Amino acid sequence: MLHRRLARDYETRPASSVAWIHGSMTDVMLRRLTRTTTATWRDPPDQRPAPSKEQERR
Repeated sequence: MLHRRLARDYETRPASSVAWIHGSMTDVMLRRLTRTTTATWRDPPDQRPAPSKEQERR
């Protein structure tokens, strides 16, 4: 989830909440219009480092 901050409303001013929602929805709309994907936080399977022997024993 890219906009995790929106999961809870900690803002005291309603205008701040509205601004965060507008910014997030702008990002979502642009990604849909351009059909681009977001970078993942995970490494692709072929680029992950091999587990060490210490980790294999566990």
